[in-house]
Amino acid sequence: MPHLGNFQMAPIDDLVLDVENPRIKKWIEYYGSPNEAQIKLALGVAAGDEPGEGGTTYESLRDSIKASGGINHPIIVNNNGDKKVVIEGNTRLSIYQEFRDSEVPGEWDTIPALVYDDLGLENIEAIRLQSHLVGPRPWDPYSKAKYLTHLYKAEHMTTERIFAYCGGKQRDIQNYIDAYRDME
Repeated sequence: MPHLGNFQMAPIDDLVLDVENPRIKKWIEYYGSPNEAQIKLALGVAAGDEPGEGGTTYESLRDSIKASGGINHPIIVNNNGDKKVVIEGNTRLSIYQEFRDSEVPGEWDTIPALVYDDLGLENIEAIRLQSHLVGPRPWDPYSKAKYLTHLYKAEHMTTERIFAYCGGKQRDIQNYIDAYRDME
């Protein structure tokens, strides 16, 4: 990266979804010149119905953002002068827009963002690669089980509340807690 991005609470109306987003490229090619509604549809379809390893569904991400009252990781934006294109975080932006338009209680007019000025193509691709192909490392099952048990027993967080934050399947959370008890 040539420099660090500037953190800001970016107005969602100033941001543009990325039509070059590799995650939805096959749907974009199908639509030709997609409008914003078609891009949002493709984002939902690309998220799939079942989470992959370390992944999440559109619905579970939406539910987690709603339960948390926002996102923990800022989106990444390229300000090229003409427009502010979301390089990483298109689905999160789409969810904020959905919440604002549906009048979901909360602050959805702005979104945490790292904004870069005039990123070159190589830097944009580096962000995409690191965000999607490398991504965060998944936790091993024992560590997941230990952490969920800690939240449940020591922090007195219900499985319903844990589920609201992380999505997935509520039964899986209980299975991890039960498995940890058995392991210990």
